[in-house]
Amino acid sequence: MLMDKVFIRQLKVDAVIGVYDWEKQVRQPLVFDLEMAWDIRVAAQTDDLMHALDYQAVTEYIERFVREQHFQLLESLLERLAEALLKEFGMPWLKIDVEKPAVVPQARAVGLSIERGGF
Repeated sequence: MLMDKVFIRQLKVDAVIGVYDWEKQVRQPLVFDLEMAWDIRVAAQTDDLMHALDYQAVTEYIERFVREQHFQLLESLLERLAEALLKEFGMPWLKIDVEKPAVVPQARAVGLSIERGGF
């Protein structure tokens, strides 16, 4: 099966996220990497954005979603974000990695990686 991927790397979005009281009072940076399945053949043939997965629109959607939502857990944020992206853009599959930098002093970042959808 043919599967092309559109990707977004190192998308930084400030979020209110966390279980500790101090985390609920401040915005913390989250860093997202995404891979999204998309058949690019029609866009390539037509050279028309209408047939492409518009990564600018996806980026703006993620920024808005993360800033408007408040979750305690990264798990909750990623699950809801993945559901929303699949529904909004109609992609058949996606992978989201998110890092929460500088939260654990011994590590550069902590985070999660999920894949949703099918091929």
